[in-house]
Amino acid sequence: MVNENATLVTNIKGYLKQLGYDVIDSEYYNHINEWYNWYRNKVDSFRKYNIYNGYQFVEKERFTLGMPKQVSEDWASLLYNDNTSITVGEEQQTDLDIALFDNKFSQKFAKLMELTFALGTGATVVYKKDGDVKIDYINALMIFPIHVENDEIISCAFASVINDYYYVNIHIKEDDHYRIINKYIKKSGNSFVEVEGGQAEEETTETVKMFQIYKPNITNNIDIFSPFGISCFGNAICENKDVDICYDSFKDEFDLGRKRLMLPTEALTYRTVVGEDGKDMEVPIFDRGQTEFYALPINDDGSNNGITEINPTLRVTEHIDALQTKLNLLSSACGLGPDRYSFKDGKVYTNETQVISTNSKLYKNIKNHEKLLTSSLSELVQAVLYAVTDHEYEGDISIDYDDSIVEDTAEIKRQALLELNAGLIDNIQYYIDVYKMTEEQAIEFDKKIKERSPVEEEPPEEE
Repeated sequence: MVNENATLVTNIKGYLKQLGYDVIDSEYYNHINEWYNWYRNKVDSFRKYNIYNGYQFVEKERFTLGMPKQVSEDWASLLYNDNTSITVGEEQQTDLDIALFDNKFSQKFAKLMELTFALGTGATVVYKKDGDVKIDYINALMIFPIHVENDEIISCAFASVINDYYYVNIHIKEDDHYRIINKYIKKSGNSFVEVEGGQAEEETTETVKMFQIYKPNITNNIDIFSPFGISCFGNAICENKDVDICYDSFKDEFDLGRKRLMLPTEALTYRTVVGEDGKDMEVPIFDRGQTEFYALPINDDGSNNGITEINPTLRVTEHIDALQTKLNLLSSACGLGPDRYSFKDGKVYTNETQVISTNSKLYKNIKNHEKLLTSSLSELVQAVLYAVTDHEYEGDISIDYDDSIVEDTAEIKRQALLELNAGLIDNIQYYIDVYKMTEEQAIEFDKKIKERSPVEEEPPEEE
């Protein structure tokens, strides 16, 4: 798959070069391919390794948790989900809702967001086909920047594979409009030939930008001049390796914790036995490929230590504690905060019950990503409404994100205190609201507070 991606990228860059367009930062696709491998959990250079068992190297495959995929999923769901709403003017709202619904926008855009955070960049392209508004969802490997200004992609090409040919969609900014070129091509020798019968118009002109670029709002420290974004786990590859190494060790703990035998080297030699056919045959004394056996060399005096049995003690608790620490470091490196994931019962769980405080790092990162996402979604709305009405939309666009998991703790405390002082709630309800106690816990807590408080003695009555 990766080789196919590299071939596609090379071919599209070659075709654009043939048309006179140079792709900006063409070497960056190597980084995107690397992140794609981690996202697919198919990094063979890391997953496959050899262990020497005293006699020969034994090939092993590392157990992995596939956390890059999990991290990308989490960022996508935190930023865009079914509770996200897009609101425009009353007259245009129905047109927008129908266009998004017909394009299955909610499901497909959620998938695009996951790929965007995994690969660093994503795009949507709006167009009309047979009178209907269509939206294409493009991953980073199919995006080819042609002109960039102030870190913004102004002109760009997008590609996809259709059967045995390529579809190339080129958007070129010219003065106050965009020239959009559609080509269906095949490679012929060292050049490309156009395929007849493509479904899209060969060339159109639009006054609104019909493509939108999406990126995590993270400064690209791999290449500060690149128009591409960086993967949400681009700076956490080492932490992800640590997680998988620890998890692999945890899995091996039960395998290697079995009884092991230390053998003299000659025990791994062959001996002659009589087979069922009555003929002599050579058979190994022990299976050399087994990792339960370890061959020890003969001592200097020619003796050996015989067969020694080893029964290791399992270090389950130590491994779980270490793995949790590694997960915390990975979560922090990916901007999700230090306690996003927990390892229990042999699986990694997302702390779904975790409420995000407004002063947490995760909350600030969410709001930071929403800034870029809002800008790109606003451009998408303008393009969709332009495609529907053939007129530029200049009204308000409101994008409301899902804040159900975000809690302003300071505001809750302030409001609860006001209600307590006003007599609208009692101490029990205050503890429930502010400290998230159950009613039973709040009653017990209130009882203990009153027991520790000094009792004021009433003054004696005057005679």
